[in-house]
Amino acid sequence: MIEKLEKDSVVGADSAADAGLRFDGVVFRYPDADPASPPTLARVDLHIRPGESMALVGATGSGKTTLTALVPRLHEVTSGRITLDGEDVTAMSRSALRAKVAVAFEEPTLFSASVGENVLMGTDAEGAGRAELERALAVAQADFVHALPQGADTQVGEQGLSLSGGQRQRLALARAVVGRPRFLVLDDPLSALDVHTEAAVEAALRRVLADTTALIVAHRPSTVLLADRVALLSGGRITAVGTHQELLRGNPEYAHLMSGTGRQEDDR
Repeated sequence: MIEKLEKDSVVGADSAADAGLRFDGVVFRYPDADPASPPTLARVDLHIRPGESMALVGATGSGKTTLTALVPRLHEVTSGRITLDGEDVTAMSRSALRAKVAVAFEEPTLFSASVGENVLMGTDAEGAGRAELERALAVAQADFVHALPQGADTQVGEQGLSLSGGQRQRLALARAVVGRPRFLVLDDPLSALDVHTEAAVEAALRRVLADTTALIVAHRPSTVLLADRVALLSGGRITAVGTHQELLRGNPEYAHLMSGTGRQEDDR
């Protein structure tokens, strides 16, 4: 059943269920924003249960990318709080937080290092060796790595400019999944892939998502279908939560977005 959320309700609010990823009354305003304008996120309440995958859908400028960036503290919340298994992310050091939360964004960041070093960056060097690297590359359908001059030892320039957009996205996705993270945040990381590669990555991702708690910004039905449930972000708030089919049947805004006539690209 679709959860329609009134002003002060909390999505998935079970007093005994602090586990998982929870947004409680999260407000966010960019520091350079006009103080007279409404905040980007007005009051976001959302609970992603342990082991659950939640797709995040919304119209242009609804703040989907901003919301995902708050989890690893790339931005700090203006008010409210975000918790991982009941612990406020602001109480964690950034290194401890990012050991728990892996991210992959539409515009990936790569470093002037080898392919393998880029994928394994931030993981335990002893715990994530060649076997884990190969597993992560397989999930991301990054077989192109084996055709590079030195394979995974091939150096890539700053931001990986020697690679295509789709190749950069696949390496960033491999980096996100290599450490088998407890929490995974994906911001439309497959947008530069062709439909066949995208389908193959999604099939492999389903196995990864079975063992993690994930928030996935989704622009297309194929990505939405990776998730157990879908949250609709509108007017800076979560206005409905349900399965893809439930929202298609019962929420006109969601049906419009999924029809392809409603633009979802985030401008922030």
